[in-house]
Amino acid sequence: MNETVQKRFLLYFRLSLLLWILIANAILNVMNFQYGWLIFISNIMLFTMEGDIKDRLISVEVGGFVGLVLTVAALFAISALTPVLGSLFGFLVPLAVVLFILIVLHPYAPKVLNNVGFAYLTCACIDVTAFSSNIPLFFGTFIVGSLIFNGVCVLLMGPCKKLAMRSETQAEKKTV
Repeated sequence: MNETVQKRFLLYFRLSLLLWILIANAILNVMNFQYGWLIFISNIMLFTMEGDIKDRLISVEVGGFVGLVLTVAALFAISALTPVLGSLFGFLVPLAVVLFILIVLHPYAPKVLNNVGFAYLTCACIDVTAFSSNIPLFFGTFIVGSLIFNGVCVLLMGPCKKLAMRSETQAEKKTV
């Protein structure tokens, strides 16, 4: 793809992405849904990671799921260990284990243990009460919402590329 086609593709894709984000937010707003962040963090990660879009999509979905699973595991461990080790060590030991898994083991399984998982762990812990009382909702929203939202984003790329290439072809015909 030449530079002109690439620029047009990016313009068309960004405009369609803008429209899709507004549509999704309107739907979530009408539904009065509070946990849209579960969907949109995955989208931010999808477009900030490097590599092939399909590999990024897999890394985002698997990494986010692992991050939420590790959050649940950490919360259970904190609940179990706090009465035994006290509040400080009951918190730090599970946190250290989860962070070790995400940070130190990352090079051995980057598609599974990545920044996406770390982001979901961090954000889910902002409101532990909401997360722990709505675990199935959080998982369902992440899995279904991010797959649908990111899937549409990936699918939008095809028509945007075709439109950019067709625009270039029409521009070339006008100059001949």
